[in-house]
Order: sequence, then structure tokens, then C-alpha cells
Amino acid sequence: MRRLIWMPLYLFFLLLMAAGFVPAIAQMMGGPFNGPGGGSHGGHDGEAYGVPAGSANHGRQIVAAKCAACHGADGNSTDPQFPKLAGQNPSYLYDQILAFKTKKRPSAVMTPMVAALSDSDAAAIARFYSEQVIRPDRIKDLNLRQKGEQIFVGHAGLDVPACAMCHGRGGASLQMTRMMHMMGRGMMAPIPNLYGQHASYIVKQLNDFATGRRQGAMMNGAMMNRIAPALSEPDRKAVAAYLSSLH
Repeated sequence: MRRLIWMPLYLFFLLLMAAGFVPAIAQMMGGPFNGPGGGSHGGHDGEAYGVPAGSANHGRQIVAAKCAACHGADGNSTDPQFPKLAGQNPSYLYDQILAFKTKKRPSAVMTPMVAALSDSDAAAIARFYSEQVIRPDRIKDLNLRQKGEQIFVGHAGLDVPACAMCHGRGGASLQMTRMMHMMGRGMMAPIPNLYGQHASYIVKQLNDFATGRRQGAMMNGAMMNRIAPALSEPDRKAVAAYLSSLH
């Protein structure tokens, strides 16, 4: 019965292939993507992914005044309770800033921090952080990392789609987000890059999605709220260990 729940997702990808998106899907599943900004993933033209034009220099100034204390001046936070933002998908980051501002994503910390930001400010922050290079965490448990890779790339026998279908084999979501932008922003929500993120932060987000504390949005179906509960606590830690080590 549970497999029937995921049939619409598989059919969706079949439709994408029939519509001529095979090259983009193949690139997404093939591994990390090289961008003009350095590193394996960083440096993206935000406008190409549905983000208004933003000045990276303006973004740097806002980050220094409002964001650096928690997220780091270059987007590499030192405290794992705060996510790394370096190299993040600019479309996703822009949308999250607006979601905090409108309280669509409630946060007692972030909502007042972004309340005075304009759309152009949000775009500038997204542009600046997307051009920074993320620094991955050190691998602490190789076996745990390998288990996480099996789940992320091939779902390892779990009755859920492989995470890489949306987030990309290397944890980079940009090709899927580009397809979303081509088809219309109302169909799918921007998808975050996950490579190099703090493991404990990833685990917390999976826990919040599983309990409904955080509401996901993809194809208007809150996809992460369906997937996260299917992952056991060890599975979530394994996936987080794998992703945190990527760069």
C-alpha cells in the first residue's frame, strides 16, 4: 500500500523525461556540478534560478551587519545549531528569507531578523552566500557515512524515493531547481543544497519534518513531511553524516 503513495512521484519523473528533461536529470544524478564561483558546487547565477537580480557586494554588507554572528561571514557557521549558508541554492535561500519574513516558516529568531529586509535585500543576501564556498565537516564514522550514502543515493531498500532524485547525487539541487523554474514556480518549491551542512542541523530538520514542526513544500505535497517519518533515527543520522562530509 505504501508503495502506491509514491507512484505519483515516479510518474512525475517519467513525464519529465517524456517532456525532454532527460539530459538535466542525467546530469543531476551523475554527481556534483561545477559552477563558476569555485568549489564543486558554489557560484551560481541566482537570476537563472528564479531569484531577482541581487548585488553580492550589497549582500556582503547586510551579512556583516545582521547574519555573520550566527551563520558566519562567509556562510560557514561554527555553531552547528545554525546552518551553513555558503554555496546554498540562491533560489531556495531567497524563498526561505521571505518565508521567515511572512511567518510562513515560523521562527522566533529569524522573523524579527529579516522583518526589515526588502526583496532586493533578500536577493542580495542569497546571491552573496551562494557565491561562497562551503567547508565540509570532518568524517567521524566512515561506516555511518557509507550507510548514509546508500540511503541517499539508492534508498537502501527503504520504501521511499532516493533522496538524490530531488537533492542530486552530490547533495546539489540546482538542476532540479532549474527544471522547476522552467515549469513554473508554483509547481515545485526550490530545493536546498545539502552538501557540507552540519550533520546535527540536518538531523534536526529531518526530525522537525517527521513531527510536522516544520512543513515542507514540493509539488504542493509537503514531500519531506512524508519522507522523514519513514527514516529511522539511525537512518537520519547516517544520511546527515554522509551529506556533512561532501564538498
